[in-house]
Amino acid sequence: MTEDEEEPSPEFVKGYNHGYQLAKQEPGLLGQILKSQSDNLPNDYSRAMVQGKTQYEHEKLVAEMKAIRERQKQAIRRKR
Repeated sequence: MTEDEEEPSPEFVKGYNHGYQLAKQEPGLLGQILKSQSDNLPNDYSRAMVQGKTQYEHEKLVAEMKAIRERQKQAIRRKR
């Protein structure tokens, strides 16, 4: 960690983890929570929930892309 980086607040860490887990297990509920908070000023917790959600969606997309690539490799091998 460099001097410019600071430790995330406990509230941020909690929000990030909650956002990630809700995106994974209850995406509809997370959407409702984030929508209900959109009228309020963002705080560490709500910003972190969005970042946790984004991280989960990114990881899910990468996993899907790897699965597609693997299926394509297998299809090419079968054609040989």
